[in-house]
Amino acid sequence: MKCYFCQERERVGYWSYWCEDCANLRRMLLIYSPEKCIDILKRTLTRDTAQINYKVQQEIKKIVNKEIEDKTEDDSYEQKPTTRSSKKK
Repeated sequence: MKCYFCQERERVGYWSYWCEDCANLRRMLLIYSPEKCIDILKRTLTRDTAQINYKVQQEIKKIVNKEIEDKTEDDSYEQKPTTRSSKKK
């Protein structure tokens, strides 16, 4: 007894048509207009090429910055530790 919408999950009960998630989607479509739901999904889930390229560039910057930080931390261990030249009396 698969869901009529997704065809993957089991239906909630014998007399129901949808699984729990698809039933929630159906309720949202009934509460709000289908056009509004589609508009929200398009704005949040789909990306155009400019948005994808921007996200890729941001991820590359994160990786490069992390490598630079790791390298500077490694260099700090190679320096001599500073010690006190004379004790205070």
